[in-house]
Amino acid sequence: TYDRTDVAAMGWGNRSQKQVDPNDPAALLDQLMGSTRNMTETEKATARPAWEEKDVCQMYLAGCCPNALFHASQKRSDLAPCVKVHSEPIRADYQKENPSEPGTKRRGLERRLLRELRILVKSMDDRVRSTKERVELEQKAAAAAKAADKAPPNEVTAKALAEFTEQISELVRKAEEAGDEGDVETAERSLAEAEEKKKLKLELEATAAKQTEENLALAKAKVTGTMFGEQHVCEVCCSITSVRDDLNNQNHLGGQMHAGWTEIRAQRERLEELLKDEPELAREQNPNPNDEEEGEITAPQAGRDRGYRDGGWD
Repeated sequence: TYDRTDVAAMGWGNRSQKQVDPNDPAALLDQLMGSTRNMTETEKATARPAWEEKDVCQMYLAGCCPNALFHASQKRSDLAPCVKVHSEPIRADYQKENPSEPGTKRRGLERRLLRELRILVKSMDDRVRSTKERVELEQKAAAAAKAADKAPPNEVTAKALAEFTEQISELVRKAEEAGDEGDVETAERSLAEAEEKKKLKLELEATAAKQTEENLALAKAKVTGTMFGEQHVCEVCCSITSVRDDLNNQNHLGGQMHAGWTEIRAQRERLEELLKDEPELAREQNPNPNDEEEGEITAPQAGRDRGYRDGGWD
């Protein structure tokens, strides 16, 4: 089975190549008129198709290059940027001239892309699951912290404070009775003892308050960022947003991370439907439990999917 849990290792493209600037005038003209816009008809007839150039991203030709979806969010994405060419006109020409049919090079590219997307989606789903568990624990810690901030002292402390209060009241009563009877010595001794009890009670109350404050700080420390409140973990991209912050939620849904993972999941579903009749891919997705651990995605055996071997995948 695949053991590549670090999706950062799944970057495609030769990083020694220079990324094409989509705002470059020449690139814009290529998108509008095609990369052969300056060629004569004779040159076009004999020219090598643009999609066969080594700097053209084969992933993109197959439908989607995950590494190119997060160019503005690289600090938050595990995927390294793809430096190859991603041209919609080239892809449109490629797909027009190369129908997706069994045994074709394009079908080989699509099979490999599906395998890569399965790994990416499984990795993200695992991250979503673990993040939701962490957030749930942090929410419980937050609730406990709020409760601790308002909760009375614990049972042992409360019992000790009640005993001090009772003892102080009893000593004050004795002092008053001794005073009424003219026993000044006993009255003064009882009042002195009552003052000592009051000091002990105040120390205990201060200790209890400090412990409560420390417990609250500890609980808050376990809550990261703005987690001290109701939070939501996005099932698509694993972003954590505040339930009550509408602006934050709107920014999240319109952000590149969410849009990118939405595209990855949509392309995976498209390819699953397109390739649903290929038994090899079905076995990899749903392996025999006697051979593989349930739910794992199996790696393709050597020698298969030869269609993409010439595709300049790397």
